[in-house]
Formats: sequence, C-alpha cells, structure tokens
Amino acid sequence: MAYEHRTGRVNSGDVSLFYRVFGKPGATPILILHGSNYYDSVDWIEVASALATDREVVTPDRRGWGESTRSPSKDNSLDALIDDMLAVMRAMKWSKAIVMGHSGAGPTIISFAVNFPQMTEKLILVDSQMNREESARTGKSVGNPPYIFESVEAAMAKHKFSNPPRISWDRKRAEQALVKVEKGLMLKRDPDGSNRQPIGEGASLPRRPVREMWEELAMVKVPTIIVHGNRSSRYPSATVERLAKNYPHIPRAVVDSEHDVAGQAPEALIAHVRKFIAGS
Repeated sequence: MAYEHRTGRVNSGDVSLFYRVFGKPGATPILILHGSNYYDSVDWIEVASALATDREVVTPDRRGWGESTRSPSKDNSLDALIDDMLAVMRAMKWSKAIVMGHSGAGPTIISFAVNFPQMTEKLILVDSQMNREESARTGKSVGNPPYIFESVEAAMAKHKFSNPPRISWDRKRAEQALVKVEKGLMLKRDPDGSNRQPIGEGASLPRRPVREMWEELAMVKVPTIIVHGNRSSRYPSATVERLAKNYPHIPRAVVDSEHDVAGQAPEALIAHVRKFIAGS
C-alpha cells in the first residue's frame, strides 16, 4: 500500500538529515524517532500516515541510518541527536511537538523533554530501552567494518535474533535497507553509529548533562506514556515493577508484539497514541 507523503533534507552539524512528512498543519505535530537496531523511517510510514489525519507528522532517518548521511567526525553523541531533533523542528517551523521514540531513541527523547520542555507537548515511549547505562550514551566505538552481506537472504538470516526487526521477516523491507556495493549488499547503517565521543572540535562536548536514564525520566514534566510489547525482552518483570513503583504517574499500554511494535502491532499502537494525544 502506498502512503502519500513528501520528503525533505536539513543540515545538522556535519550531516544531512533525510525526513518524511505526512499530513498538513493542524493540531500539535508529531515527531517520530526510529530506534537504533536496524530501523529507519521506512518502518514508521504506516503509523505516521495514520496519525497524520489532523496534523503534520515527521519521521527522520537518524544520522548515519537510511538516507541520512554519516558524520565525518563520528559524532553520534546525545548532543548531536538532540541537535538533529531541533534542526528538523526548525525546518518544519514547529515551536512545539508531541515527541515519540522507539527503542534506542527513548533515552534521546527523554533527554529532549528534560532540556526543552517548552518544545515538548507530550512524550510517547515505544518499547523504549529502559536500562541503558550512561556508558552507552558516552562510549567510544570507531573503525568498525561496514555491514555487508552476499545476498538479501543472508542479511535477513543475520537478523533473526530475539525480538527481531522487520528486516528479518519482511523481504521487501530488507531490500529497502540495503544498497549494492562492490562486495555485495551493504546495510544502510553507520557501523560507528554507537560512537558517542566525536573526533575533532566536537570532542570537548557534551554541552548538556548526560544523566542516568531513570533519573532523567523522573525529571520529565510533560504528560508521558509508555507503549510496549507483551513479548518484548525490553520489559522484564523487574523493569515493569520499577515503573509501577517509582513512576506511577506514567501509564503503560501493552500491545501484542515483540520489540518491533510498529511492524507487529501497528493498529494497536495507533489507537493508544490517538487516545493519548486527543485534544493536543
């Protein structure tokens, strides 16, 4: 099924960000960030389109993923990711947005809401990584080889792990995630995407505090909801209990899926989001 939308690009730091725009100006717009586990904006086309009936919805490719370019300075820091959100919002001329993030985007959007509460209407965490250590947000990882496969089937097989991404079970999606190179098919993902210590002048950053994720979640002042899969490994009983005990004001909506909520339970996700954002 084709979903009508337009695309754009905006510069942010040393990268060119690709983004998809759905709908027309109306109610409070939505910014959707994909996760860091072999996902990009393609996975959110159906959900974004459904949520754009009365507003604009934008979903960008994270720097180094999909059609966005890779950072020459290897700057994939929390600062850079937040700056990318600001760049997209400026390009769209948005002063405020409902911010939604999946998986590894969770820590980024939580930090955004804490640092820019005046620009955050509501916060939607979709099967977010809740136990990410600070080292994962400040660590160093450079010089990794690109992800190259001999065939589409080989790429799909490589990703048939626990809570698999759509690339492992949807061949058409896998084809969209790969680009032909001399030695085979390369995944559209920066192999140094987990690097958080940029090279060059950016090495003196961060400009913003990097806090422990649970601490930062407690600092969020805007209405927040968590939507997660009942078969996702990201929400073991200890995490669920911690949320219920320490964050009783944050509602949880559970859908029938693994980690790839947008791929496995899009209708349920859309319904929960629509209910949460009603009136915004």
